[in-house]
Amino acid sequence: MNSIYLFGIASQRNTWLSVRQETITSNIAHANTPGYRARDVQPFAEVLQAVRPDLAASDPGHLRDTSTYGGGDAVTNEAAWHTTESGNSVSIERELVKSGEVNAAFSLNNGVIKAFHRMLLTSTKV
Repeated sequence: MNSIYLFGIASQRNTWLSVRQETITSNIAHANTPGYRARDVQPFAEVLQAVRPDLAASDPGHLRDTSTYGGGDAVTNEAAWHTTESGNSVSIERELVKSGEVNAAFSLNNGVIKAFHRMLLTSTKV
């Protein structure tokens, strides 16, 4: 049986989401630290591009995957958020929006895994 990469990718995405959530909570914790700059992690599409598995073509007639992972979420305009006089660039509102995005992405990721798992169980019932 061939390997199924969906579970590995989903696991990597959950790990990435937990790292992003840690970064967000660190930003919130340093909201009153003078000179602190808000941080964020590299988008998951870029992380996935770095570890993207190549699909095997066992026949010359098979098509090669020439697409690239791209896009992902649009980058927000950082200039739209304020920087305080102390040089701190943390915006609690922005960090809470990011936290909501992480929560939604985690729920979606787990929903896809559960649906795929049910499909595998259904297909293997004898």
